[in-house]
Amino acid sequence: MNTRREGVVVGVDGSAPSNQALDWAAAEAVRRHTRLTVVNVYEVTTTPGADAYGIGPEALKDEAEDVIARAADRLAEARERCAGEVPAADDVGWRTERGSAAGALVELSGTSDLVVVGRRGLHGLDRMVLGSVSAAVSAMAKGPVAVVPYDPVAESSACPGDVVGPVRRVVAAVDFDDHLGRVLDLAFDEAHQAGSPLVVVHALESEFIAGPYAMETAWVHRYQDEATTRLEEELGRWHDKYPSVEWSIEMAHGSVVDVLGRRIGAHDLVVVGGRRHSPIVGRLLRSDADRLGRNARCPLLVAHAQR
Repeated sequence: MNTRREGVVVGVDGSAPSNQALDWAAAEAVRRHTRLTVVNVYEVTTTPGADAYGIGPEALKDEAEDVIARAADRLAEARERCAGEVPAADDVGWRTERGSAAGALVELSGTSDLVVVGRRGLHGLDRMVLGSVSAAVSAMAKGPVAVVPYDPVAESSACPGDVVGPVRRVVAAVDFDDHLGRVLDLAFDEAHQAGSPLVVVHALESEFIAGPYAMETAWVHRYQDEATTRLEEELGRWHDKYPSVEWSIEMAHGSVVDVLGRRIGAHDLVVVGGRRHSPIVGRLLRSDADRLGRNARCPLLVAHAQR
């Protein structure tokens, strides 16, 4: 692979979920005023006599190139219908690669501003046993990753931006850990580029405090006041960098996954912190990013540190 820095990179395989990821990535590249790179990765299996069955390396490469050609046609048609929501042809690159799709996209995440993947509608057990490219990339990425959920309504949209593209609100889930600055940096930048308000959510999990009325205790109220003050100070510093972004803070009770599940809609963009781990660890231990990546109705942006 080359090491030239990319803008927005999206993995495609010709499926409906990857087409919607392509649509969202195109709109995101426009928002960021950056280049879009569309990638298809084909994997050659060691099947005896594979060439005789038409599934050898050359056939697989031809299929990958066909997927890229269909993606190019999709963007060209959208460019004609929806001017301004798809990058100009000169600002789009096309690549086919041989190897593992998840592995290739993880490597590209280290030299890209953002990697975008579609989320297939696998059930929990399917994801546990079979895994998925989106789960693997969001777990192992070397930079920010956006996971775009499949939306059947978007398939009938004349313009990608009508359903998949717009970001009406950015919602950032924060805690007072080493993710805080990275999440806020990404969230403020996304809100700035999209011209959308930013809601910063801090969740206090009730199991950390005992008793049926735990969430009404003086200690909890004092913690919420102190946390709000600390976040206001932190957000004020970011506001100096992004003065056009309107922001607000919400304190909530419960797990971050449940809290966000009650607050987000299809046109939101959720930003969470990310720490590299094996995909199976995320599925077994139910990391917040993995759980949100399975179920969120809107695109999820995992703010991994760039490596």
